[in-house]
Amino acid sequence: MFREWVLAKLAEVKDSPRVLVRDPLRLLPDPDGLIHNFAREHGFTVIVAATNLAFRDLYERAGTDPEVKKLLVIDRAPARRRSGASLPFSKAPPPFYPDLLAVTPAEARLDVDLRQFLKEVTGDPNWPLEVNDPRYARLIARHLEGVLRAHQNLCTARAGSFTDRDFKTIVAYAALGIPEAAFKKLAAEDYWKIGLLGHSVLEELSELTPEVTGPIREELARAPAPFCWLAEHNPETVIRSFYLSVILAQHAENWRLLLANLDPALAPFAGMKTEVLEEAAPRLVALDPAQAARDLEVVEQSLDRDALRFLLLDQWKLNEPSRFAAVLEKEGYSTLIRSLALLLALDDLLSGRPGRPEHGQLAGLFFATGKAAETRFVERRSSLAWSDLKEAYRLALEIQSLRKKLAGAVRTLQVRRGEQLSFDFFRHLWNEKKINRLEYYLSWLERLVESGNFLPRAAPELPPEFGEARERIRQRCRLITEDVHRQLDEVNRRFQELVVAQYPSWAAGDGEVYLTAQFIRRCLKPYWDPQKEKAVVLIFDGMRYDVWEEFLRPMLLDRLELLAEFPASSLLPSETHISRKAISAGAYPDEFDPHDGEDRLLKDALHRAFNYRGEVEVAAPEGAGTGETVRYRAGNLDVYIFELCDHALHGIRTKTLPDGREVPARPLAFIYRQHLKNIIDTEVMAVVRSLAPGTKVFVTADHGFARVGRQPLWFDEEDLNEKTDCNYLNCLLKTSFQQAGLPAKCKANMIAFTPEQLRLPAGETRVNQKTGQLTRKEYKAVVFPRTGFSFRRPGSPYNPDAYSHGGISLAEMLLPMAVLRVQAQAGGLLVLGSIRGPAEVPEGEEIEFRLRLSRAPQRIETDELRVEVEASYSGEEDRCFLPRQVLYVPAGGAEAVYRFRPDPAGAVEEERRKGVMERLFTVTVSYRVGHRLLRQAQTHRFCVRLNPEQLVRRVPVHLGNILGLTPKKMRS
Repeated sequence: MFREWVLAKLAEVKDSPRVLVRDPLRLLPDPDGLIHNFAREHGFTVIVAATNLAFRDLYERAGTDPEVKKLLVIDRAPARRRSGASLPFSKAPPPFYPDLLAVTPAEARLDVDLRQFLKEVTGDPNWPLEVNDPRYARLIARHLEGVLRAHQNLCTARAGSFTDRDFKTIVAYAALGIPEAAFKKLAAEDYWKIGLLGHSVLEELSELTPEVTGPIREELARAPAPFCWLAEHNPETVIRSFYLSVILAQHAENWRLLLANLDPALAPFAGMKTEVLEEAAPRLVALDPAQAARDLEVVEQSLDRDALRFLLLDQWKLNEPSRFAAVLEKEGYSTLIRSLALLLALDDLLSGRPGRPEHGQLAGLFFATGKAAETRFVERRSSLAWSDLKEAYRLALEIQSLRKKLAGAVRTLQVRRGEQLSFDFFRHLWNEKKINRLEYYLSWLERLVESGNFLPRAAPELPPEFGEARERIRQRCRLITEDVHRQLDEVNRRFQELVVAQYPSWAAGDGEVYLTAQFIRRCLKPYWDPQKEKAVVLIFDGMRYDVWEEFLRPMLLDRLELLAEFPASSLLPSETHISRKAISAGAYPDEFDPHDGEDRLLKDALHRAFNYRGEVEVAAPEGAGTGETVRYRAGNLDVYIFELCDHALHGIRTKTLPDGREVPARPLAFIYRQHLKNIIDTEVMAVVRSLAPGTKVFVTADHGFARVGRQPLWFDEEDLNEKTDCNYLNCLLKTSFQQAGLPAKCKANMIAFTPEQLRLPAGETRVNQKTGQLTRKEYKAVVFPRTGFSFRRPGSPYNPDAYSHGGISLAEMLLPMAVLRVQAQAGGLLVLGSIRGPAEVPEGEEIEFRLRLSRAPQRIETDELRVEVEASYSGEEDRCFLPRQVLYVPAGGAEAVYRFRPDPAGAVEEERRKGVMERLFTVTVSYRVGHRLLRQAQTHRFCVRLNPEQLVRRVPVHLGNILGLTPKKMRS
């Protein structure tokens, strides 16, 4: 309201060439926002100054600059410095500007007067001069809405009356947070607010308005504990004793003794009844959650290392599973205590001991989908340590469960003969039992363990047992990763045996396995009527099955229904130019020209399958098209090809850590969550949201990717047509495999096919780029390394990427191939509104976005729905994550609110040159319906104006409070 009042005053003089605004109380909103926007709109250059030296410097520069046509000066010198009294030597003189006054019309000289504002807004001319006293003005400005509300009560109680005591009552009651109680008899709820929420303000008011606070203190003295103590004791001590008692009483009947042991100074306050604590704490939190969180933080900070050892380890035995589970189940207020308890729970979970029932109990407590996940206040408190620990604990639970399945599969494979192997066994293990997720989950867990905030405070401030637990978690995580990779290698070794025995038959005809070359004939054609239905094909280059299940499918299933999913595999070699082109061609590589474009191949395939005689148009992506390689349109069919993980995975090297481990330079989890999720949430879902109900959606990929074995194998140069035919995970030979001049030991670690077995062309004609001559290359064998090995190209250094594709493994070959249909109505429980927020913001200004979450009308339930909200803003090359929120959405809906200052450090050179940094704000909400995880996302584009033409900071605020909005020529 005050902001609008100021803008209205400025608007009245917007055409004046000179405007002077005096703001001695510094009540104007941040000039970076309000003043900058006004100045930019009306062509003003702005000078904000509190000292004469700074003012004269900027004013003289502005006067000599021909670009400056209109000037807005804001004088922020305090009234006491402008009063004419002698100033201390250490105080700079206020701005002195008789020359400015001479050219500034009287009506363009504005005073930011709080009393005048209140008189105009309330229509009451009796506001006293004390309104502009800095002592009162500070409180009034902070509680402006409360002041207006309390004044309404005065008008209702005694119209026309406005004594000094009335004024002080208005200020006091507004500052205490109970303006509605002014000039009324205090109710019990008011004492709650005054006693435990307004305790810090009460001390400030005691000096300012003793005649008002005196009766309040007398009432408090007659109230039950803890309110009566506030009349005689330091409020901070009383509040600390209250909340510490609340925390202790949750876990121990002897909480009074514990309170005295933790801090003898609090012993006099141990007289509260447990029933009072249980009743008071939830009511206080409901009255002012932010203040309650601040008070609890003070309590937590008061617990030093010795106190935490005495309480958590000596008394509560937190290092015992039954005890850390009990504490986590009961703790409803302290993020510090439950973070430390969960740290020990995670340590126990990864210890390798047999499964404990306590972990099942905690899984139900933290990850249940129903009422078991209670809306305790501690859930609403922000804690980075708790967020990281909870995510790590969830991942550890999943990993331990998957490890058991993997170990069982390895034992089964050890006793199963080659002829007993089946594609269905491996597909069931990889996809249905979700072993495909293990590598990603481990990468994510390792990233959290190594870089996450697992300790709620610095290690020296905690008992050493907690730092030791964190180190054990790191060590065990590394051992688990090594063990899982060893077992996955064993599974892939047996999968290679299956591929050797059965792949030629898969390629020879239609069987249980759907190859990418069969996509149009076996997937698209049976489910699409090209005359009556719209269809969309989404092809993802480099999408593993874990990406489909973890990121893409949950997003799609909120808007689409799944009609069918097929047991699909990449072609061999699992390369883009082979397997992806085969999707568009609807044929094997020996049936089409690999040099043809995908639009030409798609046109021929549609003609064969549907007798389609039209053209295949190449359409430009809408917007930036990030991640989208190409888009085709053929009648009622649209084809979108997204480059998902292919390029992002190439060129990632391994690095050696100080402990000797070789790890990828960029972890898998980083690639998934920074790069891949961004594309899915924005570009892919933008396509999906535009689809009409009833549209058929076909999803597939060309190949996945896998870790590259680090043991080298090699061929003689004489066995190759050219060196480039040898890649890390496959090699084309001009001689038969039997004739290759290799030691038997090398051959034993290779898998060889003929081109005919893989349906590859037996040769090709290439143009030599140097000579321009045609060269004919003949292929007699296609060779792959066994698990753990990779090929070394003759005459080239051997330094394999961390990840690649083109070989034989479950991660490279098993693909999603699914048919979905756009539903007429969303099937989830939530309806997301549009993100509300500005489209443009100046650099350095805070931005606010709001997203309304509503329950779907046909799915309203009485219970609150627990929703996890993730938000980020991103550009082409960076992504900044914002703190995760947990909301409980009732039938009436809820709102997710994010406030942040966009970091200009992420601007690329081109954005700096243009002066505008464009970003995409993304909000993703996830929730569970039974065992089904649903995700929905909304996006909002905004831009940040970088170094605006009229903005320059001359000196820090504390050295003169100077802000100059000046043209380039005036910058130093």
